[in-house]
Amino acid sequence: MSLGSEIFSNIYVLSKWWKTWKTLPVLPWVRAASLYRAGKFDRAEAFYRKGIKRAPNHPAQFCARLDLAYCLFKSGKIEDAEKELRFVVTRLKKGREAPLRLARLQLWSGRSLEAAWTLRKALNEEPADLDILSTFMLAVLEHGGPSYLWNEALNGWRALNEQQKQTPRMRALRARFALVMGEVGEYRNDLEKTALNTDAPFEALLLFSETLLEEGKVAHARMELRRVLALEPNHPRTLSMLAEVYLRSGPFYNPEFAQQLASSACQSSGWLSAREMHILAEAYYHSGDNVSALNIANKARQCGSRLLGEYRHMMSLERLIEALNAAPAGPAKVKVL
Repeated sequence: MSLGSEIFSNIYVLSKWWKTWKTLPVLPWVRAASLYRAGKFDRAEAFYRKGIKRAPNHPAQFCARLDLAYCLFKSGKIEDAEKELRFVVTRLKKGREAPLRLARLQLWSGRSLEAAWTLRKALNEEPADLDILSTFMLAVLEHGGPSYLWNEALNGWRALNEQQKQTPRMRALRARFALVMGEVGEYRNDLEKTALNTDAPFEALLLFSETLLEEGKVAHARMELRRVLALEPNHPRTLSMLAEVYLRSGPFYNPEFAQQLASSACQSSGWLSAREMHILAEAYYHSGDNVSALNIANKARQCGSRLLGEYRHMMSLERLIEALNAAPAGPAKVKVL
């Protein structure tokens, strides 16, 4: 960069900071933002922390912490990212961005009921915010209850106008709610139609894949899950659902590949998701490594017991642990989630 360009850039930064915050720039945050945009998240983290230490009460600290949380997430530091997001949520009494990011992180790491609770206040403040409502509905679906949250999710959907209801995300979520409640018919067709569009959103593809697995349509589920991976390559839920495909009896049965996928899912979730560890334990079990299976299953049980509202597949996990304790010498095939 020439001297003239550097001077102009510095003047621009000074002007922008003064216009936004009415203060001089916190230089470590300026450097951090540049590294953030370049995808150098580890280095950006250090500068965000340096700026927070230097200016802990600066009005821009909450924006800096949101960016820091994303850097931590991209570096695989899920729990540290959550701490930063919780800091912002507890100190900013209003606003959508912090609770939305926190809820998405909680969903990513398998804590769906926590995600729903995180968004309840934000949903009351912004009932027509489709990002908040869709994430809330997805969290309720993933957890499976309790009933009052189902009612809140459906009431939120009913309060939308027709244009909002017809967005692909909301159509897919409403259809999946209906299917879970036993209303098949047009909702099943609507979910499939939405998911098969070339520009289908992540939620539609994920929910349709889950429906296909429940219906035993393993080949079709495998194809749709590969589409989901193209949108979110490291999403724990997608990886573990694809692992389930390779644990089903049939032409795709491949417990070793399932083990690789489930292990990646656990790593991506920061080893915080009971569901992903449950699938990994199943994969080890099918591969004949009962010692590893039991270790992971016990870790999943411990993690699931700590969850708000408990892990919804706990009974299935307990059956797996019981089978492992009863037959430690060889593999057996226990029904996957």
